[in-house]
Amino acid sequence: MKTSFKILFGAVIAMSASGLMAQTPNPNDEKQCSNGNTVLENNSLYFEYSKQKNYKEAYEFWAPLYEAVPDYNKNLYIQGEKILIDLINQAIKAKDVEARKKHVDELMGLYDNRIKYFGNDEKMPAAKILGNKANYYLAFNGKNADVNLAYNWLTESVTSLKDEADAKVLVQWVNVSQKKFQADPNFKADYIANYMKGSEYIDGSLDNWYKRLETDQKALVDDSPANDEKAAKDTLLCQQFISFIKTQKTALTGNFAASGAADVETLVSVFEPQVEGKKDDATFLNNVSKLLGRSKTGRETELYFKVSEYSYALSPSMASAKGMAQLAMKNQDWDNAIKYLEESLSFAVQPEDKADVLLLEANVYYKYKKNFSKGRELCRQSIALDKSSADPYIFIADMYRQSGEMVFPNEDAVVRSTVYMAAVEELQRAKAAEPNRAPEINSMIQAYKKAYPEKSQLFMKGIQAGSSYHIPGWMNINIVIPD
Repeated sequence: MKTSFKILFGAVIAMSASGLMAQTPNPNDEKQCSNGNTVLENNSLYFEYSKQKNYKEAYEFWAPLYEAVPDYNKNLYIQGEKILIDLINQAIKAKDVEARKKHVDELMGLYDNRIKYFGNDEKMPAAKILGNKANYYLAFNGKNADVNLAYNWLTESVTSLKDEADAKVLVQWVNVSQKKFQADPNFKADYIANYMKGSEYIDGSLDNWYKRLETDQKALVDDSPANDEKAAKDTLLCQQFISFIKTQKTALTGNFAASGAADVETLVSVFEPQVEGKKDDATFLNNVSKLLGRSKTGRETELYFKVSEYSYALSPSMASAKGMAQLAMKNQDWDNAIKYLEESLSFAVQPEDKADVLLLEANVYYKYKKNFSKGRELCRQSIALDKSSADPYIFIADMYRQSGEMVFPNEDAVVRSTVYMAAVEELQRAKAAEPNRAPEINSMIQAYKKAYPEKSQLFMKGIQAGSSYHIPGWMNINIVIPD
């Protein structure tokens, strides 16, 4: 080891002399470590191995350095985390229980020391470090993890960081809350409250990233190639973070839905006794409004209308304005419903939220105002923002189904039936958007196809199978006559 170390160290010094010369000397550089090397020598060697992802060799120099001077620099912790996680994974693969436990203990201690020596770092404050510690503690201890211990770490981290917390930590916090609820039914209210906060913080994080993405995309119009390159990189980074956070949000929502605490009756029983005492708590009211507003059943509860009214009076938001719109719809006050939905839309940041509001507004126009053209326009806007929902296509299909006499006032039933063909085209798009709803949508398709005329009847009208056919009026579309 000694000979190879001297040769390798000489090579490292030769390759990176300028970098080492520029490095600010550390008073501990010449301190001897337990392996006989100086601090500076171990630092250079472990880092070189770590860059090459040769973590086993890196550990041989990193461990003595970390033992001798745990406050040497932040890189000791950044690289140390990578080294130890790799060694833990290797131990798991080799089924080496002793090595696994040793390195997991080292990793937990690493987080503690990073908090001790570098917990004031702006980019990686103590609360973020603690969240990472809890995440890996749970990951590497599995069923043997102390759920209460992890919960306390995660709660401290999330409470401090709020929407600045990593999405995976937020999800982990709510998941651990769920485990506590499963072990103790009396924890139900706390679990639901934590889910609400976790959702609030993830939404806040997504809002922040979408705002940043909008700024970066605007910067792409700059004529400077250098600025364009930077903006393109920033845009890609934002998109990657947004994609990751959305995945975590989906996991969070899915876990809650399957928890046994998500049904509307349970939510009402938990929140109804709290509302009057918290009617001045805008955050609480807004979160309850959002939570109940996610389902049709929730939107029909008196509690939903009450918290929306209280929340809107304190501080109008996307959720409270949407709730006020639902109340106006209940009272058949369609003009006010549209007004509140437009206000809700002005608060929305995430594309999916905007798409949902637009769909509600489309529903008002097509079902109650019978303004099919405006309803379709709003559906198209909703689709442009969120292509994963079948509902806008189903709405358009239903409008088409009802439009035979409207677009063909002087034609018979054979010609008018072509609107059903247009409707089926939309339903096919709906099925592509949400394949899991195929049985429901196929039933609609079969029902609509029953209104199709015989091919001979179409032929007598000069309408041939496989040809393009124009439907006039407000629809103003071309369809393909099915075979």
